[in-house]
Amino acid sequence: MYGYQWTDNNGIYRLVPNAKVIKEIRPVFREELDYFGFDAHWQYPKTDAPLLWAEGIRRYVLNGEVVAEAVGGGFYTKPTISIKKEGLTLNPINVDRLWKENESLMRGLEDAAVEFIRHVHDEYAAKGMKFVVAFSGGKDSLVLLDLVAKSLRPDEFVVIFSNTGMEFSTTIEAVKRAKANWSKLHFYEAKSHMLPEFTWDAFGPPGRRMRWCCSVHKSVPTLLKLREITGDYDAKAIVFEGVRAEESFARSEYEPIREGVKNISQVNVSPILSWGTAEVYLYLLKNNILLNDAYKEGFNRVGCSVCPMSSPWRDHLSYGFHKEEIQPLLGVVEEYVEKVKPAKSIQKYIENGGWRARMGGRGLKNGGNRVTEVIDGDKIIFRFTKRTGNWLDIAKILGEIVEKNGKSYTQIIAHQIYTFTLLDETVTYFPYTQMDRFVISRLRGVAYKVAYCVGCKACVVQCPTGAFEIMEDRKILVREELCTHCGNCIGFTEGKGCLVAKSLSTTEGNNMQLKGMNRYQTFGFRRPWLEHFFEHGTDCFTQGQLGNRQYDALRVWLREAELLTPSNKGEKSGTMTELCNRLIHLGAGNPMVWAVIWTNLAYNSIISKWYMLYAQTGETYDKAELVFMLGDDYSPSTRDNAVTALLETFRHSPVGTALKQGIPIPDGTSFKFMKQGWDTPEAAAILYALYKFAEETGRYTFTLTQLNNARGHAEAKGVDPVAIFGLNPNNFKAIVQDIALQYPEFIRVAFVQDLDNVMLVHEKKAIDVLDIFAE
Repeated sequence: MYGYQWTDNNGIYRLVPNAKVIKEIRPVFREELDYFGFDAHWQYPKTDAPLLWAEGIRRYVLNGEVVAEAVGGGFYTKPTISIKKEGLTLNPINVDRLWKENESLMRGLEDAAVEFIRHVHDEYAAKGMKFVVAFSGGKDSLVLLDLVAKSLRPDEFVVIFSNTGMEFSTTIEAVKRAKANWSKLHFYEAKSHMLPEFTWDAFGPPGRRMRWCCSVHKSVPTLLKLREITGDYDAKAIVFEGVRAEESFARSEYEPIREGVKNISQVNVSPILSWGTAEVYLYLLKNNILLNDAYKEGFNRVGCSVCPMSSPWRDHLSYGFHKEEIQPLLGVVEEYVEKVKPAKSIQKYIENGGWRARMGGRGLKNGGNRVTEVIDGDKIIFRFTKRTGNWLDIAKILGEIVEKNGKSYTQIIAHQIYTFTLLDETVTYFPYTQMDRFVISRLRGVAYKVAYCVGCKACVVQCPTGAFEIMEDRKILVREELCTHCGNCIGFTEGKGCLVAKSLSTTEGNNMQLKGMNRYQTFGFRRPWLEHFFEHGTDCFTQGQLGNRQYDALRVWLREAELLTPSNKGEKSGTMTELCNRLIHLGAGNPMVWAVIWTNLAYNSIISKWYMLYAQTGETYDKAELVFMLGDDYSPSTRDNAVTALLETFRHSPVGTALKQGIPIPDGTSFKFMKQGWDTPEAAAILYALYKFAEETGRYTFTLTQLNNARGHAEAKGVDPVAIFGLNPNNFKAIVQDIALQYPEFIRVAFVQDLDNVMLVHEKKAIDVLDIFAE
């Protein structure tokens, strides 16, 4: 990815390597200038060539000088234009001169991409894999398609346009132009069997972390189309895609080749991952393949007409240029907001992005929990209030049903024999004590499929054998002779077993008692404050280094971190705990100190525990989204203040960056926060958290399954280390085994056959683990 420098020539930039600042850039055309009324201020010709550039989307630049800027705006509100320089005369940018200025670097980029594509093809063709260009009609996929066409023969790959049914008319036209431009290539269209109007009703509008639409309307139809084209159900595909690192923080972490990230049958390859927009647009303009007129309207990205990931700038262009096209889906958003909005103005709430934070079924006509789970002795019971499927049809994915006796059945799951009964809307399995966490998880997955499945086919492409099918009536068919009971059709949703269940069930803040979450007067727990307290003890409260309200907030944080206990002198004074005295010697900057604090906050700080349980690891959140996720049982100010205090803790303490619970990412004048999770956890910190779990639950011997069952459940007594630190649950067993090898005086494990027992020493306490810290 190159940066650029402006030259003295009209609209000509020079690509430069190792630039310290790299800005997104786009060409500006007459259509955009006319729409925003620039013709009242500037003179420019009617031409198809670009007339100037925009940096950072909104800042209009001519030869490095900002000559105008767009401010504000949203779906319904047109951005205002601030003219910095009146009376300009714009001339068309000479694309040939721009290319000549950068030809050497661009040739190098092109040659490297072609060589990479050819190398990937040769390597994976030997493995019998098929090759697909994922085509969207956008700028990046246009560059990608041209590069692949230069690298491979037409018979070596196919082009699949994923028509989501939510595309702009300009994109549909761009696809037609692409077919004409690359007339020798094999183009296909992939489209879901369900219309967007149906899916938006069935799933609810998508959100930033609830992008079911990408699977249902893009990746799934593409793979199904590939199977149709090849006649090979087990077709494994190399999917060339136009993903670029510049587009987001998450994509900046991508590798050029990623296996199984979207589907077990798919390898995603990104030949232009390192390209910036300056290179992309230069390539398009030089080769005359900027075929989508949406870019002339001012769009920096195209894609679906209403998207939870889009910017206010793009939202308004969608509304301004394509109002009739977007109205059906925007209407669904408006209907949803009417039911959940905390503000008086629906339009203002939509423009502020509140709808994008949707993660559960609250406010949706189909939303809510349709299945409840109860443990009764040695039985696990599922009760349905509504269902779309039949248990016997779907339960076959768990294992063979070998016997029936009235309403009682015998089933073999993971080489164990279980009995289950069907009575009205209740399913009961036993013996529960024989089940490990995998069996329990798969039973839950089946329950969710029974309750929510609408036949979207997202599960179908996860099946490696063709055993799982969706029939024309949208019912599930499991071909028992083909099913290997691998669980892929359940596991891909990360716990819910069904995309619709993930979208509609309610497991958010309104299911947790949140009274008392706003105790901090918006102030976070800051490292400098802890240093102040460690240095001066309780005398710090009389030194005036902080304001009165800040000291009040600090006292609350210290009590919840179990570093300070109230004394007889009153609520506002206190005594330093034994734990505090032990941690002082480690220092306020030590991440281990904050690991202990964060663990204790799991049991004493409501907002911290809520975040641990309900904010998903690997996701990025802004403040508004977290406030929305807390539900509307409490006032906006209460929720806002609590979230502010939490995010301030992430910004000003090692909890955010060292423990990676909320890495601050600059976003204009504010921040977003990525919950990456502690990827290199300290053994002693995990051991401390295990002992806190034991002390809270009264159980010093427990199973990994019991820890897993506590995860995500606010009513559970203990909080497991996976939830506290955002660990990868698939790695947790190995982590605990390593801890047992390092510290046998504290912990033993029995992970053999079906056992997953963790045994702590009853005579020891969590505070004793600090002896390890001092080693």
